[in-house]
Formats: sequence, structure tokens, C-alpha cells
Amino acid sequence: MAEWQLAYDSSAVHRSGPPSNNSGVEWYNTGSTADFPSASSHDFSYNTMPGYNTGGANGSFEDEAPLLEELGIDLQGILKRSIAILLLRLKSDSLTELDMGGPLLFTTLFSAVHLLARKLHFGVVLGWSVVGSAAVWFVVSNLAGQAAHHPGGPPGIYDCCCLLGYCMLPMLAQALLSILVPKGALTVGSAVLAVLWSGYTASKLFSRRSQMLEEHMYLILYPCLLMYSAFALLTIY
Repeated sequence: MAEWQLAYDSSAVHRSGPPSNNSGVEWYNTGSTADFPSASSHDFSYNTMPGYNTGGANGSFEDEAPLLEELGIDLQGILKRSIAILLLRLKSDSLTELDMGGPLLFTTLFSAVHLLARKLHFGVVLGWSVVGSAAVWFVVSNLAGQAAHHPGGPPGIYDCCCLLGYCMLPMLAQALLSILVPKGALTVGSAVLAVLWSGYTASKLFSRRSQMLEEHMYLILYPCLLMYSAFALLTIY
């Protein structure tokens, strides 16, 4: 059994190197330990993947724009446009640039006021606003097509939604009044006043926004009155 046994002395291997060829053992020399780095060394490095920012080298959170600004919501601009509409300052420069933040805010507040009166009308108000804006845009675009010889272009559907949404402010005030005052002649009178206020303001802004529509202000007033009358009836009943 002696030829099948192999005595292995680790200390002898490190001192004397590989055994002689007479042992019949194939020896593989991996080199000295000096060829490999020490396990205790801390000289490790890695490359970061492209597109990833480590350590905030390209900026910090303080340099980021506010969330409302990134969403395109200008609270100061909404306040200026609201004051201009309530005070009938339709020649104000703040009304030349409209945004969708104000109309969404006013329709949400209008639905919230209805909710205080135990009426769940969020979907109804939003749906009627979209359908009414599309109908008014259809009328306005046709009227502008008949007056194509005038300079200036007709407002798009986005402008119609923004403009009609901002003119919802009198309807919002009427909805608040209907909660505080019992149903009666005062409620109906305030609804009629709010509808005329909103419709006239919207038609006036349409005529000022495009020179094509200056001669068709009262034709635009009719669909606007119909739209706001629907919201007034929704508030009263």
C-alpha cells in the first residue's frame, strides 16, 4: 500500500519547493505570494455606471425648482387673473396668458362646495366643463372661419378651456352664497346675475383675444350663457 500513499508536508513544500520528478506527482506552481495583492490591502476601486449621479455632484435638492413651478402652476398669476375677472378688468395684461391650473382649481372648489351641500358632482362638473368648452370652441372656430379676412387667429380648444374655466369664478361665488342663504328669490337672482357675469366676461375675453371675433361677441355670448346656466341649475337643484 506504500505506492498509493503520499506524504504531504506543507512546511517542507514551502521550504524545498516542488517535489522531484521521481515522486510521480504532477506539480502546478502558481507563483509566489508576492505576485498577488495582500488580502488586507484596501486599494480597491470601481467604476460607476454611466448616467448615475453619485454624491450629488451635478446639483443638490436646494437647486431644484419648486413642485408647482415644475407642474406649470403659477399661484401669483392665478390670483392676478382671478382679481381681474372679478373686478371686470378685462384689459389686464395678466389675461393674455392663460393656464390650466386655475380652471382645474375652480372646478374642484365648485364641486367641493356642492359636496358641502350633500351633492356629489365632481364627475358631472368636470364632464360638463369639457363638453361645454368643446361646444363653445366649435362655435368660435366656425365664427372665426366666416371672418377669415380679419388678422389674428381663432383661439384653440386649450384656450377655450382655460378661458371658460377662469370665468367660473362668479359661479363659484354663487354656489357659496346658495349654501349660506335659503332657497328663494335671492338664490335665483344671484344665479341669474352670476350666469350673466360669467357669460359676458367669457364672450368679452373671446372677442379681445382674437380680432376675428370682435364683431361676433353676442353670438359667442349665447353658448356661454347656456353653459353657465347648466351649472347654475346644478347648484340650485
